[in-house]
Amino acid sequence: MISEETVRAILEPKLAGSEIFLVEVSVKPGNRIRVLVDRMEGISIDECVEISRFLNGAMDRDVEDYALEVSSPGTDSPFRVPRQYEKNVGRTIRVSLEEGSPLEGKLLAVGDEQILMMIRGKERSISLNEIKTAKAIITFN
Repeated sequence: MISEETVRAILEPKLAGSEIFLVEVSVKPGNRIRVLVDRMEGISIDECVEISRFLNGAMDRDVEDYALEVSSPGTDSPFRVPRQYEKNVGRTIRVSLEEGSPLEGKLLAVGDEQILMMIRGKERSISLNEIKTAKAIITFN
């Protein structure tokens, strides 16, 4: 079975220095590989196709067959990497903490180890280690 580490090792050098960042690699039984990528401005279908072609060219189907899906995480997917927080500065997010009730507010800033949110008119700093899940809230004005 192809490993997530193998896919990462192939893809990370390709993405290094580009605006595209890797969000997640998963490999399910039957070698079903799913790669999630993004950019601060959002990723295009053409960019996903380019990454898919690159991976197909770098991996040998004759040695081990696989199914490959390359896509963006989607607007309602939980954040998996710090750059997703950076991408959503200025937006409303919902954060579930390891302990306590979920919080909803505007994401103001992202640091190396914490985020700053405006919740009900008050700024609150939250350690990334305290966050169980976080995702953007889609609002229609």
